[in-house]
Amino acid sequence: SIVVCACVYVGRAILLEVPRILLFRSLMAVTADPSVMLHNQTMQYDEERRTSDVVSLMRSPTRPAERLRQDDPSGLRLVKPEVQEKMKRLSLKESPIYGELIVVGTNGELPCPSICNKMRHRFTLVRQERPTGVCPQDEIVSNRTPSHNIVITANKRNVVMSYGPDADTDMFQVGRSPDDAIDLVVMDTGKDSNGQVMYKANSTVSRYACRIICERKPPYTARVYAGAFDMSNRIAASSSVPSWCLPSGENDCLTTNGVALLRPNGCFSPGVIAGRWLEVSVLGNVYVLRGKRSSRNPGAPVPEETNILTDGCLIDLCGVTLIWRTAIGLEQAPTKELIRNHRDNLNATEAQCPVNFFTLAYPPIRNSSIASVEQPSSSKRTSVASMGAEKERQPWAYLGCGHVCGYHHWKGSKSEDDQNRTCPTCRQTGPYVKLELGQQRAYCLGSDPPTHAFIPCGHVSSYATVRYWALMKMPFSINDWAVQCPFCLTPLSATQCYIKLIYS
Repeated sequence: SIVVCACVYVGRAILLEVPRILLFRSLMAVTADPSVMLHNQTMQYDEERRTSDVVSLMRSPTRPAERLRQDDPSGLRLVKPEVQEKMKRLSLKESPIYGELIVVGTNGELPCPSICNKMRHRFTLVRQERPTGVCPQDEIVSNRTPSHNIVITANKRNVVMSYGPDADTDMFQVGRSPDDAIDLVVMDTGKDSNGQVMYKANSTVSRYACRIICERKPPYTARVYAGAFDMSNRIAASSSVPSWCLPSGENDCLTTNGVALLRPNGCFSPGVIAGRWLEVSVLGNVYVLRGKRSSRNPGAPVPEETNILTDGCLIDLCGVTLIWRTAIGLEQAPTKELIRNHRDNLNATEAQCPVNFFTLAYPPIRNSSIASVEQPSSSKRTSVASMGAEKERQPWAYLGCGHVCGYHHWKGSKSEDDQNRTCPTCRQTGPYVKLELGQQRAYCLGSDPPTHAFIPCGHVSSYATVRYWALMKMPFSINDWAVQCPFCLTPLSATQCYIKLIYS
């Protein structure tokens, strides 16, 4: 009986332990897989790169993770810009970044205060907690009820195209309307009688201008389409817009003022040349630009082009131009720390003003995302005094020759003004403007230091950056095009768009 009991005990142990050993070996084999190891290392690296701001936002007692999900059930769509700036790569749990849309003409901040919390100069497109994309009805399960519709009015009849949920994509919408259907609110600006920048009352930007569809899986391809769904999940194209029937039998159309797209001819890096402006339809097809933005005659189709957004693409909404930067492109772009280092290196040269003989220095890079803190009266007086000293040391330049100096009142003749002043160094006449460093890194190509200035605004950036933007025209008004500075949208000089700066 003792032998029988021992055999039973050993057999039971073998039956229990052998599966565990086999399971352990299989797990070790899976862990030894290079792809799994790389994934684990990437997850660990992303976990280490996660910023303290994100952790504090998710763990804050005033706004816990559960409340954040209730306020924004679609995911981290409305994360603060200062937190988004620190997010280089998010793990799969935190959702990866598809890219960023930046309003061209904003040098780190909006030109005037926003009128709603969804109006900002930069918007990060992040993978949503649940898919928010849609696709045509014939590409999804037929027994589902369509959630979105595109209605095109043509020849006094309505053509309805049904769309349903797409589990593989996320959708982001841009327009002038502050409705919940719009993720990024944009409006065109102008100057009033006093020269103050303000939002236009009669904006040419559509209330539902465009939508961007991003694939949720690598390589996270993004596509742009004209028109955005309204609160009733409809895109209604009236009979006043150009519409036609495609060879496939589908109906396509343009929007009233259109959505224009420009793609760089290559990687958005030093030496790249901008492509040509084309127009995107509601279904995402690409056409030649119309003669006028609101013309009812569509341009010819361009089958070799596509609506896929590559790094550095420009999207014009007839009043506001956006630049698309991918997550990988932003990693290659100069960081804010590098821009600050360039500024410190310029100040370290201790350039002298040849007239007033004091040292020139660029002011600190402002950070609009950090709220100002109330200071004591003594600190305020010190701050005001330091600001006054920085203003006196602010570099100015004669854009006819490039010589840099401080602001002074010396003139070659009494009749001269700042638009045409004589340089005290070389006696050449030209515009006399204050220099300002370009701070929006999304416009910059490469990491070279700022050496050139745009004419006549005086924004300073690298040679590769000023050369790229000086060779490309952007929409200036409804039907006009002009070469403009990306930092302020000032039309550049027709004779010379930029000049190399010369420090004493």
